[in-house]
Amino acid sequence: MPNDKELHQVTPEPVFALDEEEILSDTDPQHHAHHHHHPHDSPQKKPISQWLIPILYRMQKYSAYTFVSFLGIHITSVVIVPIIPVDKEVKQQIFSLAKAVYQDVPFFEPIAIFGASLVHVIAGLGLRLVRGYKKHQIYKKLEQKREKHKEGRVGGGRGGGSSRGVAIANNNDSFNIRDDDDDIGFGGLSNIFGLGYRKSFISKFLGITPLQFSGYLLIPVIAYHFYKFKYVPMAIEGDSSLINLDYISFVLNLKHPKFQSLALTSLVWIMSYHVTNGVMKLNSWFSQKCKRIGLAIVNVVGVCGMVAVYLFKKEEIDSGDFLGKVFTKYINSFLL
Repeated sequence: MPNDKELHQVTPEPVFALDEEEILSDTDPQHHAHHHHHPHDSPQKKPISQWLIPILYRMQKYSAYTFVSFLGIHITSVVIVPIIPVDKEVKQQIFSLAKAVYQDVPFFEPIAIFGASLVHVIAGLGLRLVRGYKKHQIYKKLEQKREKHKEGRVGGGRGGGSSRGVAIANNNDSFNIRDDDDDIGFGGLSNIFGLGYRKSFISKFLGITPLQFSGYLLIPVIAYHFYKFKYVPMAIEGDSSLINLDYISFVLNLKHPKFQSLALTSLVWIMSYHVTNGVMKLNSWFSQKCKRIGLAIVNVVGVCGMVAVYLFKKEEIDSGDFLGKVFTKYINSFLL
């Protein structure tokens, strides 16, 4: 039994407070802008990630808004208007007007479509690489501190209590799910029924957020869409000026109809999720109500896309007229 002389008071020491601050500044780019550094910090000692992450974040943000300006026009003309019960000629005219905006307005197509999407992808990949490297460095330092702390405790005869305390602190972090946690996406079914948030399946098993996962899925889907509706006509005719809504019906009926239907439907669903989730994140709309509204938008646009694909597929195609022969040539000239 220890006597009073052996017992002495020690000052509590927050072992991991600094590391949590670093991790917070790493995961939230806006934290960099509001975080006040120590006045004695010199510019020479400023980590590269501290200024590179905000730059990449802004590149990703404004390139996304630029691309959305095109996406709104395009989705309206090929998804929303085609399912409205109006005359087919009206639908074709609206599609032609929309196409004239992003093809005839100077620099709109190279900047708002190709440039913005390329910058967005590069900035996103850059952010992931820089954040991954920084987190690796942070956790490396954290492990070193743990080892030193453990050695100090063992030397002082209190090793067991320290290890247990650290383990409990780290385990509790996994239950601390906030509204702005990227790992929950829209919160899942539990959010719809008011049962709180659950970490998404994708985050658990792939180690990336649902927003990142949808972005990676979009790369091949958009690439194929560009190939089918832009590259093929340009490779054969030199431009895509003949493309209209009828071409969608030809694509969905002439070759690999099931695959083409799946490709277009998936494009609408994934794009809807990625854009909605991304815009909400960029504007810090993290409340439960916002997540429910976002999920509703994704599902409404996705269902509209499915209905549009179904209606386009039902359209009768005429391969005998001029455009029919041209479209048939487009589709049969390549494997997919």
